[in-house]
Amino acid sequence: MKRTYEELEAELATTQTELASIQKLLKQALDEIAKLKEQIKCNSKNSSKSPSTDQKGNTPDKDKKERATRTGKARPLFPSERIDRHIACTQDNCPHCGSGLIQLSNHPAEVLHQAELPEVKAVVTEYQLLKYQCNGCGKNSTAGLPAGIPDSAFGPKLMGLIATLTGVFHLAKREAIQLIKELYGVDMSVGSIPNIEERVTKALDPIYQRVYNFVIESKCCKHFDETGWRDSGKRHFAWIASCSEAAFYRIDRERSSAAFQRLIRQCPKKFTAVTDRYAVYNPIGVHQYCLAHLIRDFKKYAERDGPDKEIGEALVQELKTVCHIHGEYRTGKIEVQQRNRQLGRHKRKVQTWLEDGMANGSDQLYRLSETLLDDFDKLWAFTKNAGMEPTNNMAERDLRKLVIWRKKSYGTRSARGQRFVERITTVAQTARKRGKDVLGLIQEALTKFYAGVMPHDIFEALKV
Repeated sequence: MKRTYEELEAELATTQTELASIQKLLKQALDEIAKLKEQIKCNSKNSSKSPSTDQKGNTPDKDKKERATRTGKARPLFPSERIDRHIACTQDNCPHCGSGLIQLSNHPAEVLHQAELPEVKAVVTEYQLLKYQCNGCGKNSTAGLPAGIPDSAFGPKLMGLIATLTGVFHLAKREAIQLIKELYGVDMSVGSIPNIEERVTKALDPIYQRVYNFVIESKCCKHFDETGWRDSGKRHFAWIASCSEAAFYRIDRERSSAAFQRLIRQCPKKFTAVTDRYAVYNPIGVHQYCLAHLIRDFKKYAERDGPDKEIGEALVQELKTVCHIHGEYRTGKIEVQQRNRQLGRHKRKVQTWLEDGMANGSDQLYRLSETLLDDFDKLWAFTKNAGMEPTNNMAERDLRKLVIWRKKSYGTRSARGQRFVERITTVAQTARKRGKDVLGLIQEALTKFYAGVMPHDIFEALKV
């Protein structure tokens, strides 16, 4: 039976509807495949992933080229006041002919300075707390420890060394115990380590608060960043506020505007800071976006096909050139006027390529280009503010100390552990920035703490 025109038209409409649905599903599948392929290619050079997550390929076999020989450098001799003993090396016979007819020549002796470790062991002191009975009231009493002596089986210097091993060099507790036993012959239990760390936390707290006040209240350019942390099996975040002279760390349960506000405790509009493009930093007054982050973002587009590739490659090259020009200024090779004159040309090129990204790029590149054009001044704040850098590398380098610790220990398991991590890392990194002895600083802080003396001299040593 022949079908009517209406039936054919209805069947055609149904087929077209099904085809449109299939085309839509196909487009979604292709977009998902492209997205997954892009995720596979993600590494530390084209995204915010850490370098430790990169999968290194096998080095191809090739002929080894001869390495150029390097001229050795003689180790400088110790100053005379550092020499503990002198040993004259003599000989009785000539090493060439065996004759005993030898005498000292007029040539100066060859000198070798050799450093060696002494045989050491811990100094064990017995404190005898004598007991007394009062003939007046008949009550008993016990003598107390001398001033500055902790009520512990371990002295301030040993506690400071333990805290430095676990909190600065990130040794596992059992490794620290083994090292102390082999070096000094002192047996310790695993449970002693958290107790020592808690005492160190209390001793370092005044310095921790002083460093915080310096970083937040000073007029120097600040660098903010955050990374994941684990506490008691739950996700937390480690925040950092860093500058050229100090670094402050804080662990928070959240990664949010409220957590950032708890870190700074004041209006962010007062700050001059460098950060990534995380939205919680937007209220900062004088704000510089990290160009290193943008280089990685645009490198991802440069690895695509089509217009994204050309635009991404051009922006990567322009932003790298900007960082290179600022690096020459930072090292004193060019003056600030020459730097700004060179950057002006590249600034116009960056703006042109971002406009091209909006006109011809993919949806993702369009949104990124639009955002950067809206906040275009935040790409160039470093040209108008002395001491400001175009990248947030300082905060990322300082934050890497906690990233390594997290990978080795999987975070903390208590609020007590969190406080120790915050304080020991803040004090150690600040001391390193100022070229101070970390171990000596921690030991001195403990000694002052048990003596009941506020460590003002330590603050002066840190110039905080």
